[in-house]
Amino acid sequence: MLHAMIARSVARLQQAVRDPGLRGALVSISVRIAAAFVGLGLQILLARLMALEDYGVYVILWTWVSVVGQIGVLGFYDSAARFIPRYGRREKHAHLTGYLATGFRAVILGSGLLALLAIAFLLVLPGLVDPAFLLPIGVLALGFPVLSLETYVTGVARGFGWYALSTVPGFILRPVLIMTGVGLAKLSGLPLDAVTVLALVVLSSIVVLIVQALLLRARLPKNATPTATTPGRRRFWLLASVLMMPAMTAEELFVWIDVLILGFLVSPDQASLYFAAQRSLSLAAFVQYGFMLVAARGFSLSLASADRAGLQARITRSTNATFWLTIPSVALTLAAGYPLLHLFGEAFVTAYPCLVLLGLAYVIRAATGQAAELLVVQGRYRLSLAIVSISVAVCVAAMLVLVPLWGITGAAAAMVLVQIIRLVVVTGLVYRHTGYWVLVRLFARANG
Repeated sequence: MLHAMIARSVARLQQAVRDPGLRGALVSISVRIAAAFVGLGLQILLARLMALEDYGVYVILWTWVSVVGQIGVLGFYDSAARFIPRYGRREKHAHLTGYLATGFRAVILGSGLLALLAIAFLLVLPGLVDPAFLLPIGVLALGFPVLSLETYVTGVARGFGWYALSTVPGFILRPVLIMTGVGLAKLSGLPLDAVTVLALVVLSSIVVLIVQALLLRARLPKNATPTATTPGRRRFWLLASVLMMPAMTAEELFVWIDVLILGFLVSPDQASLYFAAQRSLSLAAFVQYGFMLVAARGFSLSLASADRAGLQARITRSTNATFWLTIPSVALTLAAGYPLLHLFGEAFVTAYPCLVLLGLAYVIRAATGQAAELLVVQGRYRLSLAIVSISVAVCVAAMLVLVPLWGITGAAAAMVLVQIIRLVVVTGLVYRHTGYWVLVRLFARANG
């Protein structure tokens, strides 16, 4: 019996390695597992060296940057997964280079405008901002164009299927650079407050952007030479990308909604405890991100070939792999939960109940795999926005009720409730509007 189980496991692994989409996901997940440990090491270092309140300010602001960054990139991070595979498959190299140039200019203008608005707001109405957040926000505003460009370049690398290039610079190189900077700042006697750490984040991101852009340029197809692009074509790319932006911004907002709301409902030190529990689940999050990274490209290729059965097969494989890999990653994290949280500091151990509930929420979310990426490549922005809006609204309502009752544990309980509702909504609406079944086969058989 044991021999048969091993044989089946080996056969499934061989099938996964032969499948280009799953092979790409395995590469991405391998990088993200390494990144999980590096990123966790960074958060532990910061939690140990920074005052709890300063660490909370850093956590809240960096989370906001993750959400607002979707606006600064004007949807081009996600539209890259739609257009680059399609133009590559159809050998439309002129369209490819035109799209890349249009995206670069749009991101520069969009992120630059947002940065100027943020700085103007701080100068004109500083009294509306908590003094503890004033200077850190200014630092992030100055570095916002760099962070947005890095996001765009990452999306381009993802669109080409260069998964290592889209993950290693941002998720391994940047944390290493930040940790190095923190160490040097500590040795030189600089105060390790939120301003110093966020300045190090921006400086590290400049290095990451330069490295990533140079590597990307070297790998671009040799026949991808600049050509004239009509204004109509540029408007088409800009409109298509901007139409994606509300849904993708809402999707990113949903990922971080618990931390963002806690920033208003609890003190920064309590928010930092919750964030430590959330970051401890990095391995589970990176499994889901790894498959998300490659799913959109695979879905886009199937759509470009008008292969409906092939697309359903891709969806099923991606969802099943995401779900069954998320379960052991969550279980492993929970088993190591107490010592893991203790690494952040003795006070962080109290967040273990949050860790358990958030782990359950991750497993529930994994049951619908990459449904959001399917809607992106199909251009179903309104449906995507509707699903995320429902999820965000339920989350806000649940947290407003549960956080005053149970504190940060209430926030984690709210996320479990929200993920259950999201599972039902996503499965029903996606099947109704697209005809594709996105739920893991544990619950139902895939159609198509």
